[in-house]
Amino acid sequence: MKRKIAIILGLMLVILIGLYFGRHWLRDQWTLMNKPDLPSPTAYQDKVTENSSDTIDADLPEGPPSHIEGGVSASENFKLESSPQTKDPVRDQKKEVTDPLAGDVEIPTELNLDVPWMSQAPHANWDYPYQEACEEASMIMVDAFYDGRTGKIPVDEADDEILKIVEYQNKTLGYYKDTTAEETAQLMRDYYGYSDVRVFPVTSAKDIQAVLARGYPVIMPFSGKELDNPNFRNGGPLYHMLVVKGYTDDGRFITGDPGTRLGQDFIYTFENLLESNHDWNGGNVPEGDQLMIVVLPN
Repeated sequence: MKRKIAIILGLMLVILIGLYFGRHWLRDQWTLMNKPDLPSPTAYQDKVTENSSDTIDADLPEGPPSHIEGGVSASENFKLESSPQTKDPVRDQKKEVTDPLAGDVEIPTELNLDVPWMSQAPHANWDYPYQEACEEASMIMVDAFYDGRTGKIPVDEADDEILKIVEYQNKTLGYYKDTTAEETAQLMRDYYGYSDVRVFPVTSAKDIQAVLARGYPVIMPFSGKELDNPNFRNGGPLYHMLVVKGYTDDGRFITGDPGTRLGQDFIYTFENLLESNHDWNGGNVPEGDQLMIVVLPN
């Protein structure tokens, strides 16, 4: 009898130890099982925009990008009245070019761009520089999307690319941590060679949806502790950056969040994402500007 009790207690102890060490895996499986159904993902299509025949003069004035103007009509068309390029390497050359953000765009009820995902800590090592690599990971994901890639970025490749961008920033900026929206946009221009990268103010969900509807993912900075993400450690980072790649018909944004191992297709409500959207602002992130970065393919 005593032998049976000892065996039962031993088995219970083994089960409890297994549950303790496997608690993260079990929680991940539960989270994945309860993920909501999302719109079918749409891969990048390299094509000239069909939404507008408007043209802009390539000889644009210097200065910060203007606000996305316009409103939503009954047919859910959203017009970007004015969105000049923040940098054009051929400003001195007069020519007519099509502005892919000009004119009306129909905003579908739901959308999901198939932006490939990666964690900012590809090998689950959250030491430096990885705990500060959300900006780098967001840039890598958008660049991979325009390369026509989908799914997940292999961890060795993701790790190698993060370290390359960090090295580049240390050489050119003197630092890599907590880059602002404009600094991140400049890195997309200088490191990846995108000629048209714009930083816009955000005032509503429609500002973001209008860009996504054109087929372009959006990079956004956040006050990380305001984001509703139970997978963050210690209540979330002070400053965070992620990719917004779609939205659902019930008012939630679909993101590629590099900040957790469960960040692929992570969902934030419109309200929470907008309320949390703040730029670095010298470390006073909750008071930072509400901005988004739009990278247009070359």
